[in-house]
Amino acid sequence: MTKHEIEILNVMRSRGKTAMNIALALQISVNTVRSYIRRHPPEDAVRIECRQCGKPILQVKGRKAKYFCSDKCRNAWWNAHPEKVQRKAYYHLTCEYCGKEFISYGNRKRKYCSRPCYADARRSHPVSDTLRNAG
Repeated sequence: MTKHEIEILNVMRSRGKTAMNIALALQISVNTVRSYIRRHPPEDAVRIECRQCGKPILQVKGRKAKYFCSDKCRNAWWNAHPEKVQRKAYYHLTCEYCGKEFISYGNRKRKYCSRPCYADARRSHPVSDTLRNAG
């Protein structure tokens, strides 16, 4: 790319244009534009380190904060630090079959405390008994 093309690319990039739009305007490959953008991050980007491996990460202003360099590092870190997970969706419910109190995570509409209670409730349901006797 020429210096003139790079200047145009940077102006279009600062105006929020996509790599595809820039490539079409400059009549160059979109991969060339993407490579340039990847190798030349914005000047207001801040470098931080990955929480897991310490590899540098570019933090771009106005975008969601990044804490990990990859999904592999993110998964490894959360698996090593389960105490940091903020689980907020615990529900205290009562089993419709046995009456036992139980805790459900993420599902407030649960009716039964276990699979056996669910199965027993299905077997002893009054509607199904009436249907069996009618046939």
